[in-house]
Amino acid sequence: MNKARIAVLATLTLSVLNLCFMILSVLTKTRVFPDYPPIVITLFTVFLITLVVLSIWQLFAGLDGQTMRGKILQLLAVEYFVVYVADIANIFPRSVEPMGQTLFIMEMLGTGLAVLLFISASGYIKSAPTHKSM
Repeated sequence: MNKARIAVLATLTLSVLNLCFMILSVLTKTRVFPDYPPIVITLFTVFLITLVVLSIWQLFAGLDGQTMRGKILQLLAVEYFVVYVADIANIFPRSVEPMGQTLFIMEMLGTGLAVLLFISASGYIKSAPTHKSM
């Protein structure tokens, strides 16, 4: 297994665990979003769960040496990054209560992991064999 693939697997695994822990953990405290209709928060939660499911799918089925898989990994990294930065910058979702310190640390960690995932996916793309047509 090459180094790029190991880096992708490690950072993607840590990203999945971090996001799952944030979604399911009581340590991050429940935040209240009264300014948003329930459907918006529900769709956002579905998006986060879909991000986790797609990431898990990439962990188990996606790393077969194709360049397209690396591009999917880069897209996932960008999605992780945007979600964390939007919350840290208080762009979306905006909560009545300020973000707790534990959640802030986890989101900063997630942002760093997203950057590492993008970099490792770029290395994975460079190391993936290219198929030339005849």
